[in-house]
Amino acid sequence: MPFVTPESQEFVNTFGIETTLVGEYQYRLDFSEVVDGELGVSYDVIGRSVAVSWCPVPGKGVFSTFREGATVLRIADSAESSKLVVEFSTEDTTGSLEVQVFPYVSVSERTLIC
Repeated sequence: MPFVTPESQEFVNTFGIETTLVGEYQYRLDFSEVVDGELGVSYDVIGRSVAVSWCPVPGKGVFSTFREGATVLRIADSAESSKLVVEFSTEDTTGSLEVQVFPYVSVSERTLIC
């Protein structure tokens, strides 16, 4: 099953940041210049994985999560918020991971056992 992701220009249009290629099929998004604190999202197109790290106050703790089995990474942009939504599915679980970037950073995840 392929992992569907936005085109690089869509990240620029919505969030004002560019993707950075960090491997043959691995990309990183660094939101630190457009949000308070440090927020990074990386994804592996072939490995179908997504990692998120968020440090609201640099040097004062970090939230970190890693999900495998990603099927879709999409941008959800509305008048109320701009966020990344990752849908994932493995043999045992299904769920979604949402990383809201604007107007403030928020991370939420839902995982259900199949």
